[in-house]
Amino acid sequence: MFFQKPFTWLLTGLAAITSFQVSAQKKQDEFLISIYSPPPAEFVNDEQFKLMKEGNVDIIFNIGGSVSNDKAGNLKMLDMAQKHGLKVYPHDARINETDDARKAMVNDYKNHPALAGYYITDEPDSARLQSAVETMLKVKKLDPAKDAYINHLPDWAVNNYENDFLKRYIEYAGKENLNYLAYDNYPYKRKQKLEKTYFNNLEIIRRTGLKYGIKTSSCLQSFGMYFSGVEELRKPNPDEMRMNVFSNLAYGVKNPVWFPYWSTLHHGPTITFSTSIVDSTGGKTDLYESFRTLNGQMKQLGKTLIHLDAQEVYHTGDSLWIGTKLPPVNFPAQIADKKTEAIISRFTDKNSGQMYLMIVNRSFKKPSQIIVTFDDSIKKLKEISKESGKPVKSRFDSKKHTITENFLPGEGRLYAVSKLSISYHSDTPN
Repeated sequence: MFFQKPFTWLLTGLAAITSFQVSAQKKQDEFLISIYSPPPAEFVNDEQFKLMKEGNVDIIFNIGGSVSNDKAGNLKMLDMAQKHGLKVYPHDARINETDDARKAMVNDYKNHPALAGYYITDEPDSARLQSAVETMLKVKKLDPAKDAYINHLPDWAVNNYENDFLKRYIEYAGKENLNYLAYDNYPYKRKQKLEKTYFNNLEIIRRTGLKYGIKTSSCLQSFGMYFSGVEELRKPNPDEMRMNVFSNLAYGVKNPVWFPYWSTLHHGPTITFSTSIVDSTGGKTDLYESFRTLNGQMKQLGKTLIHLDAQEVYHTGDSLWIGTKLPPVNFPAQIADKKTEAIISRFTDKNSGQMYLMIVNRSFKKPSQIIVTFDDSIKKLKEISKESGKPVKSRFDSKKHTITENFLPGEGRLYAVSKLSISYHSDTPN
């Protein structure tokens, strides 16, 4: 969510808690789309929940401006969510109080049909990480069947992010107790710039999630932010929203979380936000239709993506971003024009082992015709439809072993690879 500025942290004394072993990964997996900052208390009504449902939202994190974080407010949100087929992570102030208060909190919600899990905290730094995990584990012990969600800082905000901070978090929490490895890193900065660590952070989270067998969750940007009137982050346009979505999918993210949904324009004396997906009166903004469409496409692709692991992700273009690399020469699919700004990912189905490929137009400024050439091992491609979620005929030319497609700015396409005569073995470690 909204992040803190980086500084040096030290984490010590993490002791393992092994009093219970409940696997969050054993439950049936679903590709779920979430939002932070739902309608505030006075707008918890049928009209606003219909708008979220029509926007293809699955999960509400009940945090944000004017959202009630007491029992009555959370139960009202849960009841309305149940009515409209949504789920909620309550945000209750009692989570940080006494053990008895925390137990009472869990008992108030644990049997509610709309409960998705419990929101623990946002962006703990190294100094707060141990206490955040301890709270998470206490909640999990009270309700082992439900998720307990912690959202993390981006890589640029934590020293030794991958090999110390994330490792300590997962090993202390226990991977069996984590539904998601979640973080935020907003890409669209002032003056049309892209956050320089954006792809590196996606790569770190992909690699870490794959190593420990944990699904990954990432925030999608739907706001602009200003410090004392000076733009720090720009409000994305539909093309930028599209690239944010499909680049996350290309790196294997299974729970995209939009921040924020509701427009809360003032965040203290020096920080202001732009409008977001729904304005402060409950009306649709210029982002809503793109939000609804992209969510619908993710839900359809998610029927397949939820079963896939992103094994390798490569980039092409005139210059490479931090944390990215070109496809190796033995990779079975190559972007014909190396100057094309593209992302190409190799997925494998966790159950069948089948290969999938995702191609993304990395440019959020212009459409692109992308030609991909394949080696002789690939005999057929089926595209996974963004409209139906089903395999459909692609434009694969079996004689030339190429596919030529027109991509909107930031658009991605997912392909099932079939009739492999030769097995592909990556020479690149995950």
